[in-house]
Amino acid sequence: MSDNLEKLYEKYNILSDAKDKVSQHLNEYVESIEGIKGNESEKMLAAQILSKFFKHFPSLQDKALNALLDLCEDEESKIRACAMRYLVSVCKDVKEHLTKVTDILAQMMQLEEQRDYTTASWCLLQLWKEDSVNVLRTMYNHIRSLSNAAARLKCLHFIHLKFIKPIESQPTEIENIVVEESKKLLQLQDDISSEEIVLIIGCLKNSKYGKTAAGQQELLDFLSEIMELDRDFDPLEDCIVDRVIICTTHALPLFSAKNESTKFVAYYCDQILPQWDKIATLDQGELFQLHLLRHLAELSIYCGKFENPSLHVVQIFDKIKLYMPAPPENADVYKMPNLEFSFVECLLFAFHRLARQCPDFLTHDPQILKDFRARLVYFSRGVQGCNKVLNSKPITGLDPVNTTKAKIAPSLLNNINVLIKDLFYQPPMYKCNVTLSFKQEIVEKELKKPATTSGQKRHVPITFDNGNTGAKHSRPTRSGDNVKLYTPPSGKFSNNFQYDRGGSRGNRSRGRGSRGRGRNWRN
Repeated sequence: MSDNLEKLYEKYNILSDAKDKVSQHLNEYVESIEGIKGNESEKMLAAQILSKFFKHFPSLQDKALNALLDLCEDEESKIRACAMRYLVSVCKDVKEHLTKVTDILAQMMQLEEQRDYTTASWCLLQLWKEDSVNVLRTMYNHIRSLSNAAARLKCLHFIHLKFIKPIESQPTEIENIVVEESKKLLQLQDDISSEEIVLIIGCLKNSKYGKTAAGQQELLDFLSEIMELDRDFDPLEDCIVDRVIICTTHALPLFSAKNESTKFVAYYCDQILPQWDKIATLDQGELFQLHLLRHLAELSIYCGKFENPSLHVVQIFDKIKLYMPAPPENADVYKMPNLEFSFVECLLFAFHRLARQCPDFLTHDPQILKDFRARLVYFSRGVQGCNKVLNSKPITGLDPVNTTKAKIAPSLLNNINVLIKDLFYQPPMYKCNVTLSFKQEIVEKELKKPATTSGQKRHVPITFDNGNTGAKHSRPTRSGDNVKLYTPPSGKFSNNFQYDRGGSRGNRSRGRGSRGRGRNWRN
């Protein structure tokens, strides 16, 4: 044992034996502060002395706290972990330092070593038990001070997973703080990343605030500001398409008869559809197009009245003509071009919902109506041919994903048929109601979830309409046909924006760089 370590033990014993007269041994405590300059054992013993007798020396608390902060910068992770745990002890004895210590621990979470993150997380949870309100506010203040999106996201994940999950079960005061601070973060707009949007909006939607009409409208306003609906849309701008899709995905459940989607529909029609060819040039461009059209179809359900609806409807109409070809002069039913059924379903649905605001759109020019009716007839033949192929033979030998696609195809084709029939009336009608095939799939999944009770197995055998368990069906094609069956783009599209179709597309945010924040913990 070194002489310095032995002296530290002597000081520790003196302070411990003093009991109620600890404050009289000021010199021993001051000399213990100097112990943080020694070797590993001396540093750890000095930290213990400083934390244990911290409350007895108010005049030396700032100096002692700074000494512990110095240990948080030590090269050895063991000493850093020790110092963090003793900071928690200090806050339990003297709560006025809780805010500063919380900010320090939040910074320690950003260090590279997993041990630092684990220890800082544990310490923050201990402080949460002491004063959850101040800890939560301090964490959010720290997040707003960070310029690096990845660092903000790390702290946000911790708050959402460790402090407030699930948000609806939290006390009213905590929930109000989360809502208030989350709204401040959303106001960052240009700096906020897609991952932060997903996390924050997801939390707010589950809160009491997000279940009120006023709260939902405010969330929609935030999302529209993040999407910059008043700005020209350039699909070649970094991550702009990703951001639009993410924001719209989270906005869709918030629309209702009270909260209309009018300005979102106008943005899709006036800004996104005219840039259709540019979107196609992007990596995963076809997948982006499918998601955007699905969103447009869903947005049209709660669209309010347009001042001049034909200006928006014409953009959809132009895309319908793009995907519903005119019949050739010598039309051959058995030599159809490739037909994009998924795209056409979405476009026809949106057109059917919005064109009812301008019923003379198709009838004001007889030539336009004649051309459109010819396209409808020609496309309906393709739908009938595809239906005939689907019904000709049982679908066998498909994997689960393609089996699901094959099951969706009939509802998709039926939707197109129903919409075509309505539009083929003279004059066109806009009365039928259909459930979008990709939404119908979600509903069916929910309905087919087996109800489990004690004594029942969780896994239930899959059965099909014909009563055969586990039978799979394949969808053949006729030789010589060029009919394109329902084949939506493969690949994955998730909130964290990583794809595996046609290569990898990394996770990119529109943050302002990776400027870190130095550990200036005493400020």
